[in-house]
Amino acid sequence: PKPKAPSRALRCRNECCREIETTRRTFGSKQTTIVMPRHPCAMIFTTAVLTLAAVSTVAFQLRPLPSVRQCGPSTPTSTSTASASGDVDRRILSTPTINYHENSHNSFDWTLSYASKSSNNAVSTEEVPALSIHSLLEAGRIDDAASELQTSSEGVPASTYHAVIEACCAGGFEPKKRQKQKKHNNRRGGDVDRIETAAQLLQSMGEDVTAHAHEILISGYARRGRWQDASKTLSIMEEAFAPEDAPKNSSREIILPSLNVYQTVLTAFAKSNMYNQMNTLLTRMRRRGVRPTVFTYNSLLKIAASDKVPRWKEALSLLSQCQREPGVNPDLISYTTAMKACARARQENKARELFRAAKDLGMKLDVYFYTTAMDASAKGKKRNSWKNALSLLDEMKERGIAPNEVTYGVAVTACGNGGQWQRALELLDQMRSNSLRINTITYNSAIAALSKAARTESKTSQQQQQQDDSNNGSISSSNADLLWKKALDLIRCMEKEGVQRDSFTYSSAISTCGAAGRWSEAVDLIEAMKEDGIKPNKVAYTSAITACANSRQWDPAFELFNNVKNDGIKPDLVAYNALIGAGMTANKPTEVYELWNEMCLPENEKV
Repeated sequence: PKPKAPSRALRCRNECCREIETTRRTFGSKQTTIVMPRHPCAMIFTTAVLTLAAVSTVAFQLRPLPSVRQCGPSTPTSTSTASASGDVDRRILSTPTINYHENSHNSFDWTLSYASKSSNNAVSTEEVPALSIHSLLEAGRIDDAASELQTSSEGVPASTYHAVIEACCAGGFEPKKRQKQKKHNNRRGGDVDRIETAAQLLQSMGEDVTAHAHEILISGYARRGRWQDASKTLSIMEEAFAPEDAPKNSSREIILPSLNVYQTVLTAFAKSNMYNQMNTLLTRMRRRGVRPTVFTYNSLLKIAASDKVPRWKEALSLLSQCQREPGVNPDLISYTTAMKACARARQENKARELFRAAKDLGMKLDVYFYTTAMDASAKGKKRNSWKNALSLLDEMKERGIAPNEVTYGVAVTACGNGGQWQRALELLDQMRSNSLRINTITYNSAIAALSKAARTESKTSQQQQQQDDSNNGSISSSNADLLWKKALDLIRCMEKEGVQRDSFTYSSAISTCGAAGRWSEAVDLIEAMKEDGIKPNKVAYTSAITACANSRQWDPAFELFNNVKNDGIKPDLVAYNALIGAGMTANKPTEVYELWNEMCLPENEKV
């Protein structure tokens, strides 16, 4: 069916909405003249204008022009003109005065104006380019908008300054976000940092500067990691709007920086590892009556725990401050994040203390809390740390907390670090029975457990059978067959389940085969690694070369050694020693001599 044409009421409403939008964009003026036709929907428009005027302290005057027609299906939208008053403080404007009468131009005539509290005179007006500045911003012409604002600074409302300053401060230039920010800037007017322009605009506001303008600039500095400028701007803001030496009976309005502003600067300090300055600012904001919340402390704890160098001491200090803060109690996220910082720093004892403290407080523990505590045990330096991790796994099951994939992965890692490959494989079976997906990291941890066990038993076997040449330094046949076959079985399971294999997967498996003396399987894994599009690394090559050398296989060992150099990898002493030993066994004196000279050459002379 033919679509029904929109009704006249709908068309009139759309035109009125466009007129309201035009009025909203001209809030820079303290008095605006808007022409309204005689039509029922004009009442809707007038009501909206009066409401906006009362909220924004902008004076409006609605009056007709001789050229205005009625709003209808074929009539053009009513025109509007904007004007602004002189330098009048908006804070002294009182309730608007509204006058209404019907005139001879077939239109309504509304007059809305503000009167000063100290004077009965009406507010004077002058032109303001607010509409053009907003149009430039919408078009992405930020530099032109800033230039227009600087040349027409008189009479420009604070909201226009805020919009331009925020556009100049948009984005950030921290290293992790540099590429993303570059794409963002290309869409908004080029890869240009306009933070200095924003600072100049803030200064050009003069006595009309607002606290919100300072907040926008502080946020821009913080995103760029410029904590010095962010801190300086905050100090200027405090002195301008909330001086500490202001008399108590002063009529001046005191505007304290909000908690969000302080948190922005605190975060900038923490990301730059300026924890002394961070603690100083915490003390200063408390003195001014702005109390940090648990969210404030959790944000700072997250930064301390995620640093490249885990700041576990700073994390414990923040948790202690949160405990002493009046009216603030650390939650489970606080303790979990502090434990994460201790776990990454391999501070198992500190993490266990936090674990017991949270339990004593009667908190409702969750899977993330237990997983973090298990991770601390998995990374612990004690020989029996893996037992602590499995004990926590059993405890959470007793409490009815279901472990997830990450929890089992941490437990497998703990067993792998402790050389408990049997327990690691049992955990994999539990994951399959619980229909949990085993990811690459978990599989790698299990294969690494096999590799560690194979190396340990290989060393033990070599010490016990140094005089027995028939064994060639490999481990006993029963353990050898068990460990390297298990490693290959896990790789086949990864392929069957669609789990991606990486360089660590193959390197650990090759190391397992190498320790067991299975040189042919190690070479095959090197080729499989290349077929998967993974470039063999130094660990994989060295393990395969060692496996060939221990089995007196000179030719494949020497070929792998040449592949190492062709791939641009510098062989290490382990590879040289293994290959020289294989050459001596295979009666290759010339090759051994060349390898010895090459190994003894200075680093800058090696090919």
